[in-house]
Amino acid sequence: MTEIITYETIRKLHRAEKEEVLTPLPENFFHAMNAWLKHKESQKDTTSLLEVESTKKLLEDLINRRERKIVTAMLRSIRGDLPPKNLTKEEQKLFDQLVDILKTFHKELQEKVFGSNVEENIKKPTEPAKKEQDINKEGKSVKILVDLQRFIDGDLKSFGPMKAGDVVKLSTNVAELLIARQVAEEIE
Repeated sequence: MTEIITYETIRKLHRAEKEEVLTPLPENFFHAMNAWLKHKESQKDTTSLLEVESTKKLLEDLINRRERKIVTAMLRSIRGDLPPKNLTKEEQKLFDQLVDILKTFHKELQEKVFGSNVEENIKKPTEPAKKEQDINKEGKSVKILVDLQRFIDGDLKSFGPMKAGDVVKLSTNVAELLIARQVAEEIE
């Protein structure tokens, strides 16, 4: 999404960011904002300087709102939800780093609780659960219907990014989740 940045654009984006989902931002938004602010500051007229001050406040609030949404989405993603849409390149990097940090923390905490060899120290599943796990390992082949960003399943395994049209074999749980959300269809 390429768009000319104006004060009205910034106000519109700020209002939209008050909604629950991340608002799509114009391509290279943060770089464009820096250039816009410098341009407005160089004009030195009262209107431009007032716009600069107002814009800085709007941008600070917009960034804070997006950060909160990204952190919340990261926690949801770790628990099996799909990652958020409309992340900028910078935000995608933050999201990926947060996911990696949380995965590392989770693993270290499990090692502290269960010992260095987590798999051996965790109670072995009963036989029916084992059969279910074996089915999951076999997985399902699915065709991806929309572009998907990187996401994490309930076992903290990372998947993606995937493009619409990709055919992939996933664990049964992940495949069924994507099918239920209508972002993939099963291939027989």
